[in-house]
Amino acid sequence: MKSYKNLKEEVWDTNRCSGCGACVAVCPVNNLYFREESPVKFECDECSCIIVPADIVEHPISAEFCKTVVYDVPCGACYDACPRIKKSAIPKPKGLGNILKAVRAKASIEIKNAQNGGVVTAILANAFDEGLIDGAIVMMDDKWTLEPESYLALSKEDVLKSAGSKYLWKGPILKALKTAVMEKKLKKLAVVGTPCVINAIYQILSSDNDLLKPFREAIRLKIALFCFETYDYSKMIKKLNEDGIEPWEVKKMDIESGKLKITLINGNTVEYKLKDVESAMRNGCKVCGDFTGLTSDISVGNVGTEKGYSTVLIRNKWGEGFFKRAVYNGYITYDENVDLEAVEKLVELKKKRVKKD
Repeated sequence: MKSYKNLKEEVWDTNRCSGCGACVAVCPVNNLYFREESPVKFECDECSCIIVPADIVEHPISAEFCKTVVYDVPCGACYDACPRIKKSAIPKPKGLGNILKAVRAKASIEIKNAQNGGVVTAILANAFDEGLIDGAIVMMDDKWTLEPESYLALSKEDVLKSAGSKYLWKGPILKALKTAVMEKKLKKLAVVGTPCVINAIYQILSSDNDLLKPFREAIRLKIALFCFETYDYSKMIKKLNEDGIEPWEVKKMDIESGKLKITLINGNTVEYKLKDVESAMRNGCKVCGDFTGLTSDISVGNVGTEKGYSTVLIRNKWGEGFFKRAVYNGYITYDENVDLEAVEKLVELKKKRVKKD
């Protein structure tokens, strides 16, 4: 039976961890955590345990009471939930993947802080209104500090508050998954995240591990966000401060044409070439070749359409149903004027970066 030690060997120690938090969320004894959640760790011998400062690492840490390791109890939940183990269920990135329909879309409802077309928020808002979902895992950030956190939206109003893309990482987005499934007992859950997050959900859905069954039964919709890379919160805030920018001055961030574009609340913009902020990029991003989220039901991003719209890749009938219902109910308008070549260019660019590294 696999344990976190196998996960450590294959993923953590090889700098492949994306920081999605799937392993932390599904651990039945809360053995795993990220340093950002607790700056200390335990070191144990046969007689006692002591608390010491946690190492500065980008992967989870064990609290050293894994029942598989200590008592040989069958588990393996953390290992089986990780999309980056050697024999994962994740298909290798290949072009744009399966697409039923590609469209240009925007929300028809008012969404404050919408990143571009506001399509993801509109789909979730309609789903809540119709009772298609009973929860949605999204990211929320503090508009004053830009600190992001995993957020369990339980209503239309909650998802409207969480609108807007987040490019900073300070904790796993799937942290809220355990709360949603094991505490709230939700049964119709939507998950929104970058490709690595959606791959983790796909991995869970593909697993036959009995301990993952409650999670498999609870997840209803997977929405992926186009992603080239994400940035460590502390490192990016330090970079901004060095350039005289306070977190509260930032209105939104976008990655466009090979640049990180930061729009300030006064209307000014600051642009960085991606290579100039590479030091803030998480190590796990460097091994990811999936730009659009191939294992999602719906993929959404700002590449391939003009400002104010979103490119939407509907990947299966399940995703098509959620999208069409939002359209029929007046939450979204769309047409087929989308530039897929622009999306394909970034898909290939991201794959080339992985091969180069």
